[in-house]
Amino acid sequence: MTDLFRFRRLIGAAAHLCQVEADLVAAGYPELVSRLDDIRTAIDLEISYLEPGDLSQAH
Repeated sequence: MTDLFRFRRLIGAAAHLCQVEADLVAAGYPELVSRLDDIRTAIDLEISYLEPGDLSQAH
C-alpha cells in the first residue's frame, strides 16, 4: 500500500469517525463519544508516521 493510498484511507476513516460521533450524540449516547478519542489518536499517529514527500507524489 502506498503512503498516498494509506493517507487517503486514514483521512476517510477520520471522516467516518466524525459522522459516528455526530450520530452517537444524536442518538443519545454521548458517553460513547469519549471512546472514539483513542481511535482518533491512533489515526493521527499513523498519519504522522507517513513521509510527507511521499504524499505529494502520485504512485
